[in-house]
Amino acid sequence: MAAGRRPRSITAATLGAALLVAVTALAAKPAATSSSALFNDVEAATAVLDADILEPPSGLGVVGGATAALTWTPSGDAYASGYAVERATSSGGTYALVGTATPVTAIGLVDIPATDGTYWYRVKTYVASWESGVAGPVSADVLMGVTGFHACATQAADAGGDGDGYEGNPADGCVVDGALATDTNSGTGTGTLCNGSGKDKHRFSDFGLGVPASATAILGIEVRVTVGINTIFGTNLVCARLSWNGGSNWTPASSVTLTATAPTGYSLGGPSFLWGRAWTPAQLSDANFRVRISDVSNSTARDYSLDGVEVQVTYTP
Repeated sequence: MAAGRRPRSITAATLGAALLVAVTALAAKPAATSSSALFNDVEAATAVLDADILEPPSGLGVVGGATAALTWTPSGDAYASGYAVERATSSGGTYALVGTATPVTAIGLVDIPATDGTYWYRVKTYVASWESGVAGPVSADVLMGVTGFHACATQAADAGGDGDGYEGNPADGCVVDGALATDTNSGTGTGTLCNGSGKDKHRFSDFGLGVPASATAILGIEVRVTVGINTIFGTNLVCARLSWNGGSNWTPASSVTLTATAPTGYSLGGPSFLWGRAWTPAQLSDANFRVRISDVSNSTARDYSLDGVEVQVTYTP
């Protein structure tokens, strides 16, 4: 405030006059207005939308044998790229793509699975990422001449060594699932021959190999074992022998040296290995076929663990 200047006083009359001016000005301002318009379409137009559904093939069929030969009648959609063929081991799936057939005029596909079995197929028409509904499923029995690996269903300790084979959870020796059968302090001698009487032995059977009676030749037998050991110091083997007559007689042994303490897969025999003899399909039946596993070490302090015994047979259909 400037020196010597007295403050201005506001009286009730002055304030009232100011409010009257403000209210008068507000009343004089025109009110905002709004309007709406209704637009009517005076010309009618009609559009027809034609939806297309991708057509699957028809007449799907399959013939089994050494392969699965699929045939079908092509889709009527000429712009399609071709057909996706899917396979499963049961009619309900799960289905997986095994091949495609192009162009859209293709009438079939030959599938070659890795092992014998009953396989189910379904087929879809496709273009880019667009697929039709499915044709099928249809099934075929395929005899490739390879049974695939089959695990045992029955096991029992055999004579020799401690006389108890895989004494700890022995049933786990027939299931490949990480649960282990155990042979603790294996054997009663330090010899390293597969046929030594002081070695622990266990026999396995009921593999369900399903080699057909019509097979004209047995080409080879492979035994797959998953084995661990508490130490690999020294000489440590797994030996296998096969029986064709329920365990009355046995083939010469095949052996493998253990190379790791953790359970590890090892193969004995193979697709062209006959274990020193000729075989017939009947000798590979559950009634006759046996596998005997021997644990062989130069120390009786070895602890073996086993996660499954499996067998695969290769034959001429």
